[in-house]
Amino acid sequence: MSDVSSKNALVCDDTAIESKLGNRVIVVIPVYNDGSTVAGVIAGVLRYCRDVVVVDDGSTDSTFAVCSGISSIIVLRHEHNRGKGAALRSGFAYALKHHFTHAITVDADGQHLAEDLPLFLQKINDEPQTLWVGARVIPLADRATQPSSLQIGRRFWAFWYKLYTGSPIQDTQSGFRSYPLAAIENLGCYSERYQYEIEVLICAAWSNTPVKSIPVHMLCQLKKKRLPLFRSIRDFIQISVVNGRAVISRVFFPSQLINVPGLRIRKKLSYLIKNELTSNATPFKAALSFGVGVTIAVSPFHGFQVLMLLVIAFLCRLNRPLALLGVSVSSAPLIPFWIAAGLGLGKVLVPMETAIQIAEALERVLPGKLFEFLANKMVSGFLHGFIQWFLGTLLLAPLSGIAAFIITWPLFKTIRRVRKIRNA
Repeated sequence: MSDVSSKNALVCDDTAIESKLGNRVIVVIPVYNDGSTVAGVIAGVLRYCRDVVVVDDGSTDSTFAVCSGISSIIVLRHEHNRGKGAALRSGFAYALKHHFTHAITVDADGQHLAEDLPLFLQKINDEPQTLWVGARVIPLADRATQPSSLQIGRRFWAFWYKLYTGSPIQDTQSGFRSYPLAAIENLGCYSERYQYEIEVLICAAWSNTPVKSIPVHMLCQLKKKRLPLFRSIRDFIQISVVNGRAVISRVFFPSQLINVPGLRIRKKLSYLIKNELTSNATPFKAALSFGVGVTIAVSPFHGFQVLMLLVIAFLCRLNRPLALLGVSVSSAPLIPFWIAAGLGLGKVLVPMETAIQIAEALERVLPGKLFEFLANKMVSGFLHGFIQWFLGTLLLAPLSGIAAFIITWPLFKTIRRVRKIRNA
């Protein structure tokens, strides 16, 4: 990425509004093949803010030449097109490096009205920790109205955003925003294309950074460049993936993981494992957690093992990753071994005569049709073998858990001792 910089020679006119309370604001304009509109956008912005950085995301038209010819702005350039998210991140990195506190983002295609910038500057003064999003809801009398498809799209994405964040943002797709840079820096959002903007909104809300709407004008261009169909589909899919990750995180992850930076499922799971391996993990508790997991894994309650483990781990404050590691010994390749071991132990403990007596007792307890099925000629001997396996496995499960505990306790003690020596 190249950096073309110059002194700010242009002075704002009398309508410019300066930010107060020590806030330093810069306008970030990401551009890609916007040579026909970017000069007008920059001229409008400079009326209200002296500090402007334009990030040319590998344009192939006259965009870079036009921007470089304006001496009062900073121009950054990506050698190749990387996406709007990458351009915004480059602009934010520049702003942080030069000690700006806030960045107002403006699209370069002319769809935002520069006269709305004072609204953002005032909101930054009022609530400097808030991420403000320009909701395009104020119509202009002499301009075309927004297509109904865009209005439906705004409502669609706003519905999903409110569903998993609780924030009633009217226009989640608007690029006219004010970012508190210190808060954005720690969100862990690294997407490079259009999905970055929705990802930032989600992560900000989950990290207790207020996200609010501010009404701005609807400035629809009569002759607006259209994206190729494949790019529109790609952007829609990428944004849908971000929303899907948010839904999965909200529904399936514990509340403490919601604040983990970023939306990557792999990153959140990695954080969970690292966090849990260092909590409730004294050698005794670690070995106990693994042993309990093995006990539940070998038990005859197949289909309910993970649910049982989660309940016990929560009530007993066990180390969940180690307990889940223990329960994994009942994975598919090992199931036949455990069935054979349980049946073999059951035949030793419960002779066939005893199994028959237990079956007769069950006949008086179980519903008639169920017992008839179990005792049917097609499954002759199944009930007696099942009784032997069930009772044998009930004994095998705690024996296996105790063995796992005895083996891993000294192992975990050794690991802890080695760590202490290395950290000394």
